[in-house]
Amino acid sequence: MTANKIRRNQHLVNKYLLVSTVLSLALLLSGCATPSSPTGGPRDEEGPTIVKTEPETGTTNFSERGIELHFSEFVERSSLVQSIIVEPDIGIEYELDWGRKSVAIEFKRDIPDSTTLIVTIGTELRDTNGNEMASPHKVAVSTGPEIDKGKLFGRIINAQTGEGNEEQRILLYQQPVDLSQKADYIATTDTSGSFQFEYLSAGRYKAFWVDDRNRNKIWDTQQERAQPFEREFVDLAKAGEDTLGAIFVTAVDTLKPVLQGIGLFSSRRLRMRFSENIELTDSTTIQVTDTLGNGVAGTNPLYIPPDEPFVLFAQSNEDLAEEQSYSLDISGVVDSYGNGLEPIAQTFTGSAQEDTTQQRIITRNNLSGYYPTDTVKVTYAKNIDEPAIRDSLKVVRGTELVEQWPNVGVENNILMIAPDSVWQASMEYELRIWDPIIEDYRKLQPTIWGASQLGKIRAVAEDSAAGEIHLRLRNEESEIRRNALFSGEVTIDDLPALQYTVTAFRDRNGNGQWDFGQVAPYVEPEPYFVQPEVPVEQGMTGDLTIVF
Repeated sequence: MTANKIRRNQHLVNKYLLVSTVLSLALLLSGCATPSSPTGGPRDEEGPTIVKTEPETGTTNFSERGIELHFSEFVERSSLVQSIIVEPDIGIEYELDWGRKSVAIEFKRDIPDSTTLIVTIGTELRDTNGNEMASPHKVAVSTGPEIDKGKLFGRIINAQTGEGNEEQRILLYQQPVDLSQKADYIATTDTSGSFQFEYLSAGRYKAFWVDDRNRNKIWDTQQERAQPFEREFVDLAKAGEDTLGAIFVTAVDTLKPVLQGIGLFSSRRLRMRFSENIELTDSTTIQVTDTLGNGVAGTNPLYIPPDEPFVLFAQSNEDLAEEQSYSLDISGVVDSYGNGLEPIAQTFTGSAQEDTTQQRIITRNNLSGYYPTDTVKVTYAKNIDEPAIRDSLKVVRGTELVEQWPNVGVENNILMIAPDSVWQASMEYELRIWDPIIEDYRKLQPTIWGASQLGKIRAVAEDSAAGEIHLRLRNEESEIRRNALFSGEVTIDDLPALQYTVTAFRDRNGNGQWDFGQVAPYVEPEPYFVQPEVPVEQGMTGDLTIVF
């Protein structure tokens, strides 16, 4: 054999060994990692499903230590760990033994006799493309001759909007109840806010909603909120069904907004960023003080940007010198729950930057319409110093062009246009308002709500139980808010033809506020009602029945 042939043969042997090593390594890695679907083709947008379980749900006299799940596709293995719930919580540990598209949940000890065990796979389970399972899947088996079939239903509703709250957690304990231990069962609400407990044995149960942030199935009374149902306990017969009713969850926010940052766009223009969304009130004031304790003459709040409700712009009437440090005192700024600001500790330095903010229109009030005596308020980006904005206003009243409208005022950065006496609903108006940034007029055609365009809502309480009813009606876009206190029925009149959210509660203890109850010691929640999108029609009285 020639030397060249020997070298060629040795090269082929080395190449074969290299390919074999690579293939062996690839097979080893594929056995350890989450398998993935082949690439190519249309994008996968459907979540995985469980196509088969061993044993099937409903199996009785179950004596094994494992339940095997078969998936429709490859799944993200780490997501299964988060999605498995084993109930009742009797402390049985388990481990997972993976196949390619299957997993065996292997329990480390026997399941107690005559026990219905429920394994729930929640919607946290994802495929390898990140698509979540559409709905939870339950597998229930019994170590006895029959399987428990009791059911409890309920719903969690947002108390402000009347809409169902998704992905809320409800803890369920069977007597004897020990709230320091994990709940026996847990349910999660769907997109409508509904939930269901299944495969329950006969007995007495206590359920409540909890903001289970750490997802440990225990109510942490120091850090987590909880609310009870109308009944503290529910007695469930064998294979019985019952409803827990609804919990109207209200967010209770006692945290004060925090000023996180102060920026100067110029020697007079301030931008303040807060830790949460804020609102201005009629008493909002801003005081700037230098290091000597001297107050700077006048700092006016300008506006909160609609797309950044956690930001406030303000303008000082004096230059804030760049070599000087200043402190802020702000009052009358609140969050949506009425909490005022935390005391402001930080200071800031002035600026010599010239103000380059372009004057422009930011927004206006009451976007849906105006009552005949309302003032149209147009908010600009900075204080209105240019006479052109006020003097160039033109109003078209019907077919008449009014060059100089009599009732025009300016308050800092707000142009205020009041009616000459009243806005006439039978008249069409066009307000031509100068916008310097486009060097042209913005034309507003406000809707005027005359008497013939208004309607009424008559609210009637279905029952005559003790306690006055507090009713609140609101349409946020038009800044319409009405409150009423009644016992049998009440009529709210002079309402534009819009849709409203109506909330009501029966004030059993007479303290003037809705009390949503207490889990432990148990206090029953006061009856509550919420109805969104209540329509009002022109010249009509709509009836609304308050059912608690």
